[in-house]
Amino acid sequence: MQYIPAALLWTLALIRLPHARNAHGRHVFWAAFCAAVACTLYSPNVYLVVDAVLGGHNLAKLATLITLMLGFWQFRSAVVVAVSTDQARCRRRLALGRWVLALTGIFAVLGFLFSRPVTTSANLQVAYADEPGMKLFLLSGSSFLVWAGLDLMVTCMRAWRHMHSRAFRAGFLVIAIGCAASCLAITDRVLYGAISHSLHPTTTFTAFLDSTYWPLEVLAVMCIGIGLILPAMQRPVGHLQQSLEARALLVKLRPAWLRATAARREDIIINQSSFELLTPLRRHAKMHLHRRFIEIRDGEMLSGDIAVLLPGDIPLLERAESLLRKNQCIGSS
Repeated sequence: MQYIPAALLWTLALIRLPHARNAHGRHVFWAAFCAAVACTLYSPNVYLVVDAVLGGHNLAKLATLITLMLGFWQFRSAVVVAVSTDQARCRRRLALGRWVLALTGIFAVLGFLFSRPVTTSANLQVAYADEPGMKLFLLSGSSFLVWAGLDLMVTCMRAWRHMHSRAFRAGFLVIAIGCAASCLAITDRVLYGAISHSLHPTTTFTAFLDSTYWPLEVLAVMCIGIGLILPAMQRPVGHLQQSLEARALLVKLRPAWLRATAARREDIIINQSSFELLTPLRRHAKMHLHRRFIEIRDGEMLSGDIAVLLPGDIPLLERAESLLRKNQCIGSS
């Protein structure tokens, strides 16, 4: 389970890689990238290898915390920019985030430098919990992460109430749940480090804290990742739904189209051949539906007293017209 959050975050970072230089999308990419690096380093096996390369003085833990703080800062910036309608207030909130990051980051670095974690340990909050410098290091970083997570959760819930798109509402709600889970996971580690170093043997409560951390982290990463993907999937899913509806209408309107074009087969745009049956399977289904819609309406006008449309065809044509209007294929008629 330790590698699941890192794998999810690396996947999200790769998905957002094309937007790394985009002014509106770069925050999410860098948030996912920094969080992925931090989660990868947090895995004990990776941590021990990286720390050995860096000299074996737990510098990997400092890198882990700083990159995680940068990831939360970037993610908070992305959400603030996305939901803000007041530019002045947005700039103030972004400036506040930078100042809080700078202050807590400085305290974290100073605390680490004044501590003496000489022996590599992937669990510093237990191994060196009695050192004042290490306490400052861990509490400074944790306080920023909890503050950013709570601020993100409140921001998402406030924005959620004013959103009309179901995809955005669902996305921001899931992100808020993920932020709450991340705050619980960080608090879990703080409590675990505060009480477990003096308890031998391990109590039921510390065992509970240790067993709930990874599920909470996985839940947080999954919720935040899904919440970021849902709004981005709104347009592709909408296009897919419209394409499927257009193909279904092509099949259902075929009898009406055959009746409408029976008297002028030499003039219609699409030849009535055996390949015509494959029209619903071709690309650009909405374009083919548009063409058939026009041909049916033309046949209806040219038919005179001959009934071309059956009662069941009229609702289908109305559905086709509504679908085509959504895509601005036809004007009002």
